[in-house]
Amino acid sequence: MRPLDLDWSEVKAFYLQTRSYKETAEKFGVNLETVRTRAKRWARQPQGECQGESPSQGECQGESSNKTGHETHVTGASSHETGVHEGNMHPETGHAPSRFTYTSKAPDPFDRLPQRTRDYLASGAPEGQRNAELFHAACQCRDAGFQPSDVLSVLLARGLADGLTETEIRTSLRSVFTVSQREPARPVHQPHLPPPPSRSRHSAPSSSPQPLPSPVDGGFIPLMNACFKPGEFVSVSHAFEDDDGHPVPRGGTTLTATRWIEHARDRGGIDKVYTGKLGLYIRINPLRQDGSKNDDVTSFRHCLVEFDKDGQDQPIPKEKQLGAILSSGLPVSALIDSGNKSLHAWVRVEAPDATEYKRRVEVVWSLFSDLFLDKQNKNPSRFSRCPDGWRTVDGTPRQQKLLALGLGANSWEEWEAQAEDESLDPMPLETLGCYDTDNDPNTLLGKRWLCKRGSLVIVGQSGIGKSSLCMQLMLSWALGLPAFNIAPVRPLKSLLIQAENDIGDLAEMFQGVTRGMASSGIPCTAALLGKNVVIYRDTTRVGAEFALLAERLILKHRPDLIWCDPLLNYIGDDLSLQKVVADFCCVLLNAIAKRTGVAWVLLHHTGKPAKDGKASAHWTASDLAYSGLGSSALVNWSRETAVLTRCKTPEGMPPTFQWTMTKRRKRAGLLTPAGEPAESIFLQHSPCSGIHWVQCEEPPQPEEKSRPKGSIYTLKPTPLTTGEFQAALALLPEGKLTREHAPAMAEKFKVSERTLWNWVKKLATRSAVSSTAQNISEPQDR
Repeated sequence: MRPLDLDWSEVKAFYLQTRSYKETAEKFGVNLETVRTRAKRWARQPQGECQGESPSQGECQGESSNKTGHETHVTGASSHETGVHEGNMHPETGHAPSRFTYTSKAPDPFDRLPQRTRDYLASGAPEGQRNAELFHAACQCRDAGFQPSDVLSVLLARGLADGLTETEIRTSLRSVFTVSQREPARPVHQPHLPPPPSRSRHSAPSSSPQPLPSPVDGGFIPLMNACFKPGEFVSVSHAFEDDDGHPVPRGGTTLTATRWIEHARDRGGIDKVYTGKLGLYIRINPLRQDGSKNDDVTSFRHCLVEFDKDGQDQPIPKEKQLGAILSSGLPVSALIDSGNKSLHAWVRVEAPDATEYKRRVEVVWSLFSDLFLDKQNKNPSRFSRCPDGWRTVDGTPRQQKLLALGLGANSWEEWEAQAEDESLDPMPLETLGCYDTDNDPNTLLGKRWLCKRGSLVIVGQSGIGKSSLCMQLMLSWALGLPAFNIAPVRPLKSLLIQAENDIGDLAEMFQGVTRGMASSGIPCTAALLGKNVVIYRDTTRVGAEFALLAERLILKHRPDLIWCDPLLNYIGDDLSLQKVVADFCCVLLNAIAKRTGVAWVLLHHTGKPAKDGKASAHWTASDLAYSGLGSSALVNWSRETAVLTRCKTPEGMPPTFQWTMTKRRKRAGLLTPAGEPAESIFLQHSPCSGIHWVQCEEPPQPEEKSRPKGSIYTLKPTPLTTGEFQAALALLPEGKLTREHAPAMAEKFKVSERTLWNWVKKLATRSAVSSTAQNISEPQDR
């Protein structure tokens, strides 16, 4: 517990000395999140004013000369105190480039919030209104443009101080930030450029050359206004020569966008602040104060597109680079001429988190897959060339220039929607009338049973061998051979991502299946199997992160089928919810299938068996489709649901299983052992070749154990039937059971109190029946 007489000035002094949340929290017995929140507040408080233009003309006054965020006053006194690293000293004068006086308080981003919200952050909420006020404050922060990570750090401390649990707070924030704010207006400088041509979602952008626009004079300030918010921290660095003599940026100086703009205006341009000739760099996304790593990024707003050399190791003309950028239609916040061979495009992806950022970057990269992007530019803290900086190329000074702002779509969502709309073409009826369904080029298995971009869910009880069946299907189809008469149109390539089996388990399955196939006279071509079967094991990724991994592997291996074993390991949420299934299957998996053409095969488990063993005795094949665990939305999503269930067999018979097709039953091609078309077949584990499945005849039904005619059921005697309860009841006052004596009686007879009262009712009923019978037998007075 925090001491009631805690002196926060001591806490503040200790934190400013150590700069450690953890040490401060441990020393004073304060919640860690409370320290974080207070530290941010201290960082926004003024720390005195600085006078003087040089180190000899003044010193900082105030309670601390240490750097404290927005209120760090840049005086040139030392590179440590100003936030300018030692390596950032002016290459010609030897002084720190940021030698200015700041006497005004930097704007507090929380001042944008309504007074009610500011009052809540300062004083909390009374019991009964805590959740409502937390939710309202989160909505206001979202609409004001705050990032979820920043809101969490503030509201988590506020909610914990009010007595809410961390789970309640995080749940509220998740619900708030699933609804996005309106896209803020962004400054636009669009030169006279041709409009992007119409395109399909997956077609490569055109690289038809386009003339470069005229540069924007003093482009640094327009870039800052267009790409960053006033209170966000931005990192700028000039270049240094590495050991090989190449110019490279370092950690950089991190100041707010407002202060960078003031720097440039006061000195007549950012090129007057950094006058070196090795190049000037700026990070494409805002960071935490003094941040320089990917983990320090506070808004995953941009990714950097920069073209490398072409396939013949020759530079790509900048006019062709511009043509590709414009034809992509991507939302480009800024287009910068690097001053040498390349253009830098800041693509506005506006991802809500790091996982979605990776996915959107992969989308951008796949779009330009044939145009040789610089693959080092995928991280969110990446440096780009900064407008107005100077660099020397072949002995000639060249200036980096801002060419344009606000190209392409207004937002990532708009771009995706446009691409989606353009990729949707109506199906003319004349095409439907003459389509050759017998020779459908999209068919992968059976008679259009499973097609490209389709989906198959294989459902079965736990532990019956779904994974080994998966192995057998993959290997058979990889060789171009039918499995249980389900025939592929050609040898199919499979990519398996699974979580349940280690290398030993997979080896047993592979060896068992290949031995079983060999014993049946089926040659297993090792080269073809090695080419057409790819297996990965992943036990950590779920939801969107799993989808991102799957798409990367699909793009790498180009399979026809991608297998996921089991679905429960990768969906990452409550499968019983329709929205969860829709988000995972329809939004994520369908999008991947549409982009790549793969068909999904998901292995899934059944739920707990029903208590009534006869409940499913009369199920049809269509009913079996819903035997998988979770929402029925999964059945509605899949093109086919194949259910594997264990049959009841006579005693001593090997375990036998029924494999049933539930939706497109006749298209699969299943046949009985007699060669008759079937909707379901029966399988057994091979008795001689290890882990391998073989088809068998339908097993006979086990004989029902019937009760001999004339026999009666005997019930186990109870204290009621033996009279023990009645005897105990007679010993109670007035021979009646009361609430006072019920617990002791229940303990004595090892039953519940409810059972005792039921026994009392039965005794009363017997007594009433006996009394009635006696009255009937006695003569009645007339």
